[in-house]
Amino acid sequence: MKRFIAMICVFLAIGASMLRSQETVDLAHMVACYELSYKTNTEQTEFAKTDLMYLDIGSNVSKFYSRYEQIRDSVRYNALERGLSSFDVDKLLRGYQRGLRNIYYNFLDERKRIESTNYVFQFVYCEEPMQIPQWRIEDETKMIQGYNCQKATAYYLGRTWSVYYTTEIPINLGPWKLWGLPGLILQATDKEGYFNFLLTGFERITEKNIIFNTQTEVDKKDYVKCSKTKFKEMDKLYHEDSKAFMGTFLGLENITITKADGKQRTDILSIPYIPLEPW
Repeated sequence: MKRFIAMICVFLAIGASMLRSQETVDLAHMVACYELSYKTNTEQTEFAKTDLMYLDIGSNVSKFYSRYEQIRDSVRYNALERGLSSFDVDKLLRGYQRGLRNIYYNFLDERKRIESTNYVFQFVYCEEPMQIPQWRIEDETKMIQGYNCQKATAYYLGRTWSVYYTTEIPINLGPWKLWGLPGLILQATDKEGYFNFLLTGFERITEKNIIFNTQTEVDKKDYVKCSKTKFKEMDKLYHEDSKAFMGTFLGLENITITKADGKQRTDILSIPYIPLEPW
């Protein structure tokens, strides 16, 4: 369903410039797949949406991203390369599930994390140190996908997380920004029950490029670095008041939001959303 016509029109006008230049930063030799189940408001009693998340693991760099969103990007790129109009591309994309836009890169040798995202044609990223959660190892154990797992808990980046990790895969990484245990994290759930990451597959591979998107391909517009504070402010405003976001960060001061019936919208345009890291 269309969120609102004006946003789609803005997207279509610049769709071609969303094709991004790429830089290979490492070669992945392992891939972990997770199903992310999550709620979009605090009143929900069951998970509202799911996403398929990939964790590409290299020697020095890991990348965590939505496979659904990656597929949509590929479909968009190929359609534009074939000369389809922007409106035809939009119609085509309706058949593909949306995923989370944020991508997380861990540069292990530098203990640095980069988080990137895009808001139509505003491409931004922020950097932060990879602080190790203060994990508490619990007595509980269970099997996940045939792996023996141990429970651990920690308060990290605004939420209390319960995770299960396995030393049978001696990699100190996991879904999202969770890491720092003596084995791969196979499941992670927050205390409030808004999010659940669950491993669905793990594979050792020969090699796969870990790609870092650096700029738009058509106009060579670089991703803009900002502070983590501003990064979170943008995310908050985008979801709480999309029209205000377009005016503040995209310079679209006089944009008119139109409903499907052609009538103008005057209410605040909010997008149901719970951030993984509280604002």
